[in-house]
Amino acid sequence: MTAPRLRIGVGCLMALAIASVAAAGAQPSAIREKPVSKTGGVVRVTDFGATPGDQSDDTAAVRAAIDHAVKTRARRLEFPKGRYTFAPAEATRPGRILFQVQNAGNLTIDGMGSEFIFSGISGCFWFGGCRNVTVCNLTIDWDRMPFSVGKVIAAARQSFLVQVRPEYPVKGGEPVGAFMEYDAETELPAQNGLDVYNAVERTELVGPQLLRVHLTREIPVPVGRLVVLRHQVYSYNGFTADRCTNMKYEDLTLYTVPGMGFVSIVCKDVTLRRCAVTVKPGTHRIMSATADASHFGGCKGTVRLEGCRFDGMGDDGVNIKSGLYLTVKERVDDHTVLAAHNLKMADVPDAGDTMEMSHVADLIPYGLATVVKAVNEGGPEGLHRVEFAEALPEALQPGDVLGNATRTPRVRIKDCRIGPNRARGMLLQTRDVVVEGCTFTRCTSAGVLVLTEVVYFFESIGTRNVTIRNNTFIDCNYGAAGAGGALCALAWLKDFAEPPRPGVHRDIAFRNNRVIGTDNCGIYVSGVADITVTGNQIEQAGRKPTGPTGSAAVYIRSSSGIKQERNRIPTDKQGEGFKTAVEYGPGCEGVVEGKRG
Repeated sequence: MTAPRLRIGVGCLMALAIASVAAAGAQPSAIREKPVSKTGGVVRVTDFGATPGDQSDDTAAVRAAIDHAVKTRARRLEFPKGRYTFAPAEATRPGRILFQVQNAGNLTIDGMGSEFIFSGISGCFWFGGCRNVTVCNLTIDWDRMPFSVGKVIAAARQSFLVQVRPEYPVKGGEPVGAFMEYDAETELPAQNGLDVYNAVERTELVGPQLLRVHLTREIPVPVGRLVVLRHQVYSYNGFTADRCTNMKYEDLTLYTVPGMGFVSIVCKDVTLRRCAVTVKPGTHRIMSATADASHFGGCKGTVRLEGCRFDGMGDDGVNIKSGLYLTVKERVDDHTVLAAHNLKMADVPDAGDTMEMSHVADLIPYGLATVVKAVNEGGPEGLHRVEFAEALPEALQPGDVLGNATRTPRVRIKDCRIGPNRARGMLLQTRDVVVEGCTFTRCTSAGVLVLTEVVYFFESIGTRNVTIRNNTFIDCNYGAAGAGGALCALAWLKDFAEPPRPGVHRDIAFRNNRVIGTDNCGIYVSGVADITVTGNQIEQAGRKPTGPTGSAAVYIRSSSGIKQERNRIPTDKQGEGFKTAVEYGPGCEGVVEGKRG
């Protein structure tokens, strides 16, 4: 099974790998003499030679202003309102993040309503080791989108022809990391359409805006459909924060970016307020960011999102995880193991972190140990040497996985709108979560997916104390990266096996949500100890079930402490494949049913 065909979707590429992109850039050459500024003062980029609206490259001037603001411990870095252009020569070479902010503290970066236009393939801002930094009031866009849109006019066994729309100029030779099928009339991801990664050998210009896409394998591409060709999928993000504390993003809009919108790696306390990753109004674009709108890996403290709008992404709206499962390769001694991520990505725990130990056969923790020291030894296997304070349990054996139970930020998400987009609205893999008052529309996978898995990405961890309440799910879970239902709590073991018994997740509550329109279940639950499903309204479930469980509005299996009551599931308002309101599969224990709503 190859990654592009996985139901979990390729778009969950680890943010830890994303953060490894080099943040270095060329030093400013011709800039104005640095003005004198007092500690704690205000720095304006225009004082360093940035001139909004003149189409010249402002990169060097802004780098100089950033360096000066950090050096003088300025309290504000301001961009007087206007249009700033960033087109340095190195942006044409992948591997760059243009603006690096290192060890800043108590700084507000205020765009003052400005628009930033980037060129080439590069990331925008990287923050390392910063504290109390706020970024606000700016818009980001690209002069040439990192994707193209066109109609398939012919197809062969290992190639297809795309008539690319004029607003996406092509010259041949463009890389394509992924392509996806869209409905030509609605311009939304096609129902159960193609969603293909890592299959393009090369592209060739054979006529004006006519691109031949050569494939590495045989793929039946339907003629007449729209396709989106993502020339860059990951790595070059709008805002990346690495080991920062109290990062705030407010009133920011990203119309596109060749990667993810907001990425946080091992940060403490991150807030997004009124931020948008969205298709630019007044254009014919059908994609925004090429990957996730927001991605949080290994954070602590609280992750908070309020009043955000995410649509058009090539992947999830929100992905929050404790990190990556490390598979035990060798038990070196009673306190030490060699372990590695299955894709050889790095996720080194800190001294003092608590690691949970689980067998992959059930992903239920059987042991805990505190890290004394951990190093990434690298090499072809990507080995991590992890030393623990406590003696290792006798049950620990090669093939077991370690999940970081310390890097589990609490999450508070309120009044956000997500979709249409490829994949999930929210992917939640942490503990102490409340999602409320949000709307999910035409997410091709679940609107909310509470998940942990050891199928491909090995993203951790089993969740605890998650409440999803007073949200609306409209036409979710109909295509790419699909799950069991529009609202899910589940785990995937090897080869997508379901948990054999409860306990992967604990204390999950789905309360007073509205699910209107979905091909399979409205709500799907698997592997949960203490699950509450109450007060939910489900209509038009089971429209086109893709499996036997999809004909139930609510399906629960391998779970215990089940409280299912007051759910409103009118049988005359369901889809054509609907058979039953609530179905209990194998492995259920302790069912308490109340009255129907």
